[in-house]
Amino acid sequence: MFSVRRLLFSAVVALVAGQAMAIPMPLPLRRALAHQALEQREPAPFDTIHAYAKRAAADVNTIPAEVATTSPDGVIQVYGNGNSKRAAADVNTIPAEVATTSPNGVIQVYGNGNSKRAAADVNTIPAEVATTSPNGVIQVYGNGNSKRAAADVNTIPAEVATTSPNGVIQVYGNGNSKRAAADVNTIPAEVATTSPNGVIQVYGNQKRDVNMIPSEIATRSIDGVIEYY
Repeated sequence: MFSVRRLLFSAVVALVAGQAMAIPMPLPLRRALAHQALEQREPAPFDTIHAYAKRAAADVNTIPAEVATTSPDGVIQVYGNGNSKRAAADVNTIPAEVATTSPNGVIQVYGNGNSKRAAADVNTIPAEVATTSPNGVIQVYGNGNSKRAAADVNTIPAEVATTSPNGVIQVYGNGNSKRAAADVNTIPAEVATTSPNGVIQVYGNQKRDVNMIPSEIATRSIDGVIEYY
């Protein structure tokens, strides 16, 4: 009996202690404990944070902003001769209206130094005349007449069919825009037609194989004739 009471008492004590430990610590108490821990800390210097460390002297750009710099090995230094101005050979002193080029990196006049095109490159032929330039020289195309040759002009009425087998426009067929009588279908639309030799004619005897047997009776047509199945 005594041992049972002790076991029950121990269980109650453990339950109460667990509940007490689960309760969060009040904020004032936590602040007091933190302040106490800070006061007990030894007066040693704080460690240097790497993010706030000063850069090395070689990493600081002390060159004026208007001077170009470079850092081939990670050390900032003056670029070129230390003069921010471009070399004389790199400055374009040629007037803007004159074409220039720089084959070896030196700006120089392009061609003859004249911004105007050569006479052979200027089209002095009237705009209505066709031109060509097979060797780079503008010249009249063909006979110099912007009008087409008589053989290339279609003088045949628009309603007449034409063809040009050799590049010469001519009447197609018999010159009659109307179709031949044999090519006109005069058979009524409801009659089937065929044209085995190019002549329109009636197709077959026009009588269909009509099924006169009632629809509820099965049928077949072995030889093309509808009969009972």
